[in-house]
Amino acid sequence: MAQRTIRPQPQRLWADSVLHVLNQNLEREPHATLEMTARMMVAYRQDRDSCRMAGVQAFRCLSFDQLGQLDSAMLAMQSAFKWFQPGCDSLVLMRAYLGMSSVYLSLGENHLVDSVCAAAIRLWNPQWKFTAVRNGLHTNRAIARVQLDDLEGALASFRSVLRLAREENNPADIDGALTNIGVLKGMQGDLDSSDHYYGVALEAARSKRDISPMVKQFMNLGDNQLARGRNREAIALYDSALVLSRSSGDLQEQMRIEDQMSRSYADLGDHAMANEHLRAHLQLKDSLLNTEKVRVLTEMQEKYESEKKAKEIKELQVQKLDADLRTEKARRTRNIYLFAGIGVLGLAGGLWNMLRYTRRSRTAIQKEKDVSEGLLLNILPEEVAAELKVKGYADAKEFDTATILFSDFKGFTELSEKLTAAQLIDELNICFKAFDGIMHQYHVEKIKTIGDAYMAAGGLPDTAKGAPADVLMAALDMQTFMATYGAEREQQGRPHFTMRVGLHTGAVIAGIVGVKKFSVRHLGRYREHGKPHGKQRRGGPRQHFQCHLSPCEG
Repeated sequence: MAQRTIRPQPQRLWADSVLHVLNQNLEREPHATLEMTARMMVAYRQDRDSCRMAGVQAFRCLSFDQLGQLDSAMLAMQSAFKWFQPGCDSLVLMRAYLGMSSVYLSLGENHLVDSVCAAAIRLWNPQWKFTAVRNGLHTNRAIARVQLDDLEGALASFRSVLRLAREENNPADIDGALTNIGVLKGMQGDLDSSDHYYGVALEAARSKRDISPMVKQFMNLGDNQLARGRNREAIALYDSALVLSRSSGDLQEQMRIEDQMSRSYADLGDHAMANEHLRAHLQLKDSLLNTEKVRVLTEMQEKYESEKKAKEIKELQVQKLDADLRTEKARRTRNIYLFAGIGVLGLAGGLWNMLRYTRRSRTAIQKEKDVSEGLLLNILPEEVAAELKVKGYADAKEFDTATILFSDFKGFTELSEKLTAAQLIDELNICFKAFDGIMHQYHVEKIKTIGDAYMAAGGLPDTAKGAPADVLMAALDMQTFMATYGAEREQQGRPHFTMRVGLHTGAVIAGIVGVKKFSVRHLGRYREHGKPHGKQRRGGPRQHFQCHLSPCEG
């Protein structure tokens, strides 16, 4: 008997191919990564593939950290460690350690960064070929040592990255290590050594004709000349950077260079040239703003045209309905004259019309009853609604264990001021409809919404439904939906909500409050999840290490 072969689903095949690309690609755009990984988590959660879920959460941790969303980064990092198992790929564990070190670095917990990176580097197997994660650990450790004023220790870590990257012929990590060593030498006051490392990186970029690194190194060399007080030499280097950035069309970089040249000329007392470059800086700034304005106006024009077409279609429908009514009225008038002299048939027709009217009335009453039943079930749980119809009231009940979910949108008031009333309602409707679907999937009872707040409960009125784990999975799916929808909105340049969600499990009293609504009340204490405890602290000169994000992505 032939053995049956089970083929993976298309969604799973897509997720595996994207995961392979993410593992190989060091330059990952955070918004796009979060959007894709949210879809991948759905596929892997269906297959209960904890190893790949751990890997995806490690990528999400790094992307959230790049965007400064440290709450979400910490939650993704914890999920990566939770789902990792001994049989999983060890590089997944290493990437989770890298994510942990990046989050701690963003929080300014430099001692923890040093210990986490040291522990992960000790676990590294020299036989592993994909070494960008290891180099990222060395880089994060070096940056933490700079924050701890251990410049020699930081220099040793950067040199380790440079040596390993050269042994493996990794151009991206070589460029990052050379740049970071140049910055560190500049901080130590050794500008000649700093120039040397910047120059080596510049020559490597020239050999590959890679414009972006060339612009960066010309700017670094110019900054060193400015530190020496050699403004004209600095201006020459800035000018080279400006020519290259113009060829690449990078307006943001051009704006920064023009501003630096304006300041340099001002220090020399050449106010005419300083004003010329300042005007160029302001023009580039206006161009970037105008580009954004054009995008917004284009979206508004498209919306106007769409609404205009919808209005025209509606008017045509009204005109057609009016014509149909006039035709129907003429037909009925003709029929009245036609059958006026036929008494018996007229009487029979009248009886028939009366019967038809009765049937229609009963049908209408039944429809209204169905609507009322539906509204009642939409407001109250089925068991409570049934009790209310039978008794006219519903007894309050106490549940020893229930899980309450409560969410709202961060910065809702500020965002609502940027939207019209119709846009605000549409956005809330999209999010809350998605939440309703998630609650139905996990058998969690929706309680109510107030403004941007959404409340649901698991374990009541049916204690067999909506277990704490189901409510937790519903909250995770809500976060996944908001991350995916937020990424789509951000790619479109539109405002979007950022959700906060909290859970609490404990005793609950549920019943009818007054005569209108079903409500619940906790006997325990509400606690919000999703935010790190303690005060967040930022590091000092982290901005000097321009290549931190790329090698640390892993």
